[in-house]
Amino acid sequence: MAVDRLPDGKWQLTLHDLEPVSVHRLTSDKLHIILAPPCAGPTVPVAGAQPPAGELAPDPVQIDTAARTVSIDGRQIDIPRLEFDLLAHLVLHPRRAFTRQQLMAAVWPDCRSSDRTVDVHIARLRRRLGPGRRKLITTVFGIGYKYLPTP
Repeated sequence: MAVDRLPDGKWQLTLHDLEPVSVHRLTSDKLHIILAPPCAGPTVPVAGAQPPAGELAPDPVQIDTAARTVSIDGRQIDIPRLEFDLLAHLVLHPRRAFTRQQLMAAVWPDCRSSDRTVDVHIARLRRRLGPGRRKLITTVFGIGYKYLPTP
């Protein structure tokens, strides 16, 4: 990270090795940007291949934040913007439980809807993931949701 003063007196913040996951304009002079380390990009698993001993199997859900694409088991799926932002946030923070309010603030900071909106988008994401992968997004009762990559 580097902070530099520009000739016009403004400050510039440069974050190395981070990519924007989502950008939302809050007002005419304020932006809300979610940054994350770059992903290696989608990988296509070889059918029947097992990872070497001691290594974890690749995550079935691959997020490419730069291209804003989602691949499940090597198959790219179309996903609306709001659902992409939600899935990217969960996948980039695996095993961490988020409340609905935390997800709303992180993913859609300018949204004035009920936090039940998260429930609707989670249900849609689970349908898109399909029957074999819908359990990757788990409900943490009394809290909210978390993403659990396969072991």
